[in-house]
Amino acid sequence: MKKKTFYSKLKNIIGILLIGVIFFSSMSNVYAETLTIENVNNKFKEIFIDEFNKLGSDLSSTINDSEKKLEVKSGSDVIATFNYTDSYIEYDNRSSSATQENVNKDIGVMLSMGGIVGAIFELSGYENMTLKDNEDYSNTFETYGIQVESESYEYKGSEDGSSWSMSGDYIKYFKISLDTEKIKALMEKYGTDASTTDPNQEIINSLTPSLRAEDITENSVTLYPHIPFTSTDSDYAVFCNIYRSDSEDGTYEKISDAAVNCLDSVGLVDDNLKSNTTYYYKTVVVDGTKYSNVLTLTTKDASTSDGIDNPQTGAFFNIIIATIIMLSSIWILLYVRKKSLFKKI
Repeated sequence: MKKKTFYSKLKNIIGILLIGVIFFSSMSNVYAETLTIENVNNKFKEIFIDEFNKLGSDLSSTINDSEKKLEVKSGSDVIATFNYTDSYIEYDNRSSSATQENVNKDIGVMLSMGGIVGAIFELSGYENMTLKDNEDYSNTFETYGIQVESESYEYKGSEDGSSWSMSGDYIKYFKISLDTEKIKALMEKYGTDASTTDPNQEIINSLTPSLRAEDITENSVTLYPHIPFTSTDSDYAVFCNIYRSDSEDGTYEKISDAAVNCLDSVGLVDDNLKSNTTYYYKTVVVDGTKYSNVLTLTTKDASTSDGIDNPQTGAFFNIIIATIIMLSSIWILLYVRKKSLFKKI
């Protein structure tokens, strides 16, 4: 009788232990969460779409449930399309190649991609984190929830007597998990604190101005640096310094201590030049690091009235992309804060 009671109690204890194991196993995944596409799109609108629209853009993002697509538009034009499932968001462009036309379109994709990454990171509790640069993310999805495949490119050309070049990585495939546990593993492996970097300096470092010349005479020229950015706020200002050299690969010296607003139509006159002489110019945002392409021009011959066509540098992008290109790097490295960043530049 006692033996039967003993085994009955042991059976009950084992049953309780098994229930406990199952319960605590389930408890270990209490904080695991899979984000929904609606979660991501709402956060994407908040930190990307709304912020750019404050600067004068006309961006929108919509979810197509029947086709499982998230579309990003500028006006009525689609600039990026992402596929999604309940587990991940992806951009599949592996059938294309890095032609110059495709590269131009890729800028809108890069910006949108950065916004989606920022939304997923923030929803996963990593608002002030970004990814390390120069890492290989091509075979990392199963463990770390991200995959990026790209093709390197470099293009050079000339127009109206000036030259331009562009280089970078063309995105062929991108995939990021909606599982916050994978995002946690990703950030523990590849994450870095973005809050330690001055946001304004990050923006400044990302800007590459162009430079054009007008009113070329025998001894002077008027130069106009430019950043492709528009705003209804007249207080916005981004200033550039202009440098000149006697040879393309020579030493460039600043032509004036006065910086020029890259957002208005007021130029800077460089005078005391020699007639019928070739000069080389480039410009950079004040405290920035990315110089424009070199602008080559020749002053008029004092003995003739013939002049040189006004040159202009810069790669030529689709007008839709040009309205948002000025922040292109920032969305890979740093995510938009809820404030006007340009006012402090």
